[in-house]
Amino acid sequence: MVNRVGPVSDRAVRTVSGIGISYPRPRGAHPLVGRRAPDLALTSGRLYEALRQGRFVLVRPTGSPGPYGADDHVLTVESARNGRRTLLIRPDGHIAWASDEPDPDGLRRALEQWTGRRPAPVG
Repeated sequence: MVNRVGPVSDRAVRTVSGIGISYPRPRGAHPLVGRRAPDLALTSGRLYEALRQGRFVLVRPTGSPGPYGADDHVLTVESARNGRRTLLIRPDGHIAWASDEPDPDGLRRALEQWTGRRPAPVG
């Protein structure tokens, strides 16, 4: 006998708790945009701990150079996993922008759009 209530129950729990809520992503946006970010391992702890500061969190690949200087609206952290994905996560834990390849121009536009500020280039 197959338990068909489990998936329905899981979806109901995610919806009621807010974890299952996602937002429509713009045409052409990365498939993760609008979805809730998982609690990623960072070189400095966990993503959900970083989100407690109430700021946007920019998750960079480990060892990647930072494309922009520090900003009081954006906390920049490094992923503990090897990979190339960069994520800009809203203070509510949803992914505002994502890229699987380096995209400094896309990131700059996303930072301007979401924070309302022009990021300062590094260097």
